[in-house]
Amino acid sequence: PKFRLIPGLLAAPKWSEKPAVAAVMAAKMSNINGHFTNESVVDIPSDAENADRYTKAPQWKNLNNYVLANQIVCWGKPKLGEDVYHMSTQLISLMNKVDASNEDIPYESPSNKNFQMNALVNAAGKPIVLGPDQAAYLNGQGIVTALNFIGGWRAWGNREAVYPANTDPKDAFIPIRRMFHWIGNEFILTFWQKVDKPMTRRLVKTIVNSYNVRLNGLAAREFILGGRVEFLEEENPLTDLIDGILRFHIYVTPPPPAKEIWAILEFDPSYFSTLFE
Repeated sequence: PKFRLIPGLLAAPKWSEKPAVAAVMAAKMSNINGHFTNESVVDIPSDAENADRYTKAPQWKNLNNYVLANQIVCWGKPKLGEDVYHMSTQLISLMNKVDASNEDIPYESPSNKNFQMNALVNAAGKPIVLGPDQAAYLNGQGIVTALNFIGGWRAWGNREAVYPANTDPKDAFIPIRRMFHWIGNEFILTFWQKVDKPMTRRLVKTIVNSYNVRLNGLAAREFILGGRVEFLEEENPLTDLIDGILRFHIYVTPPPPAKEIWAILEFDPSYFSTLFE
């Protein structure tokens, strides 16, 4: 209300390693002013008492309930020179940078984009060296980390904290979840001006037609694969209409990240014919 801006990402570096703080952060971003939603980014502590090795991070995540909706979980500390950062600090900065390169539309994952770092360490300062298989193991447990494999140090991971318990794409993929927040928030901001207008057929058609145009524009620029808005009779019972409540159904498909790219190799003996040409 003070700045007339909707928070996009919430972080509390250092403090988000405390389960009570992380739980409140997720709850706050699940209900902003009773209307809006967005993401919190938290860290798993990497000290010897908690999760100083990558194999200990998934168990710590589950035992301490870092499995909430609208929550992104990080493990490891990026180091640049003598400075050591919480990964949530670098990740939200990277996410903002990626969003800015896409017209502030959060449809692209921060994974496989460069962090500002030259080492990954735990809380004791001991180097962490992960192979792509080990980083993939963390990703498969809903944890974002850093990987130095091809192209320097990069963020690695597309999964929300609720994964793998929840595999619904709209809940499990970071960019898809963020697009659902973004579209839902934008719909509210766009049509707030229509609240308290007379409930007529013209009002319904105005909302449906104008936001379908918006979704078509997003699809044309490939920020989404497709989308539409419908006003369905079964979702608008007479009791709600009498009480002045309208419900619009938005169908939308943001593109998932291509988290795996496979090549299938086959020996084809037909090419021996080239020996006789």
